[in-house]
Amino acid sequence: MIEFGEYAPDLSVFDPTACNTVQNVLPHAKSWGPFPSYMAFTQPMAERPQGAILANFENGQYYVFVGTKTKLWRFNSNDLSWDDVSGAGAPFNTPDAGSWSFSQFGEWVIASNSVNDVQYFDVRSSTTFQPLSPNAPRAMFTGVIGDFVMLLNLQTSITRIQWSGLNNPTFWTPREQSSDFQQFPDGGEIMGYSGYEKGCIIFHENCIREGALALDTSLIMTFKKTVENHGAAAPKSIIPTGNGIFYLSQDGFYQYGNPPRPIGNERVDNFFINDVAVDGLYGVYGSEDPTRKVVYWAYRSRANTMPHSYDKVLAYSYGTDKWSLLRPGTYLTGLIEAATPGYTLDSLDQLGIPLDELPYSLDSRAWAGGFPTLAAFDVNNRLGFFSGAPLEAVIQTGSVALSPGKRTFVNGFRVLADASATAGRVAIRDRSGAADTWKNEAVCNRTGLIPSRASGRFHRFEVKIPAGQEWTHVHGVEPVGTVEGQQ
Repeated sequence: MIEFGEYAPDLSVFDPTACNTVQNVLPHAKSWGPFPSYMAFTQPMAERPQGAILANFENGQYYVFVGTKTKLWRFNSNDLSWDDVSGAGAPFNTPDAGSWSFSQFGEWVIASNSVNDVQYFDVRSSTTFQPLSPNAPRAMFTGVIGDFVMLLNLQTSITRIQWSGLNNPTFWTPREQSSDFQQFPDGGEIMGYSGYEKGCIIFHENCIREGALALDTSLIMTFKKTVENHGAAAPKSIIPTGNGIFYLSQDGFYQYGNPPRPIGNERVDNFFINDVAVDGLYGVYGSEDPTRKVVYWAYRSRANTMPHSYDKVLAYSYGTDKWSLLRPGTYLTGLIEAATPGYTLDSLDQLGIPLDELPYSLDSRAWAGGFPTLAAFDVNNRLGFFSGAPLEAVIQTGSVALSPGKRTFVNGFRVLADASATAGRVAIRDRSGAADTWKNEAVCNRTGLIPSRASGRFHRFEVKIPAGQEWTHVHGVEPVGTVEGQQ
């Protein structure tokens, strides 16, 4: 059997441990599994989404808040619509290339878009967003560290941060109630932030810093540079997870550490740099699917001419340290984690949608609610989940010399998979420097053989598993053929 190696289009086509085409599958330890299709779930929004948050509160409820060019919205699970919760601060002026940054501080959701006053929403009492404080600086990013709200990349300085009073997000007078600011002298523009109970990671264009609370000193917080001459290339590419922080730098994909761990080197970095749209690098959009232990980066390829949209997604399984490429089949405008409150048959009936017209099957995770899962907005401004039937899977081996030093005639191959129907084709080379010549695609017959007539010194195999088919694992192919002699 020729096993399907890891997805590493940057490696040689003759490397038996790598595949340069692995599409619409997710990696397992020793196999590949299906990836579900995207299906819209909600009614469309009035404007293009430009940032979102899944907020989780003590009562176990999830709320999805979304920011657009002029408004702020909250998902209404009763009829799958969007409630305008903008408040008196609207209409906002979010730049077309800009976005909203959200953070959660206790029962508050805080929102900032760099050009308007910072807003907050108290889920216990608010019906609309309100200005956080007249003294809070306008900022591109918001976050939380311990009992402080952080604002970063201020309208007045792209290298400055400021934090609120201790456990008082409405207080912003420097050097009072432990509130203060920090101006960084180098590293370039602040590109993103990840905070935790006693510290934070600040990503610049050209360096990375760590911050730590020092409440027993007059400094309140201390900062040190941990990585020189290396930073984040896209603000929304920074993905904090329970297994580390992942991000896109100028030269590829990394997991934060000291030093950072290059997770895309010699695998997908060169492919990505050559495939992403020239003006699309800054807009790369990351998200986590904690249930599948996968992080995703959506990007606009050079073949996609639609602004502010994504047609490809690179998926990295931090559980297996493997990559794959997804082509959802629909243009997206952003990835998020999302969850529904959970629906019963009675509550589904109240949506007013006939059961045979529901966007998902009744056993879909989208209806079950509970754990967050990967979601996205499409170009019609609808939130949906990757919970549909499997996408068409396409996976290829490298070029293999089945009989070293000799030609081999391959009259077919079998796919080791639990899919009931498969298709495929074979490519040949007569010498290593020649191009692949692909034979006609065929479907497997009743014996499981995908027939072909392919004579050459090197063979390459492609397998397709049709969309909509239920399956769980594909491992590799078993060629059937004969040695033709030495040439």
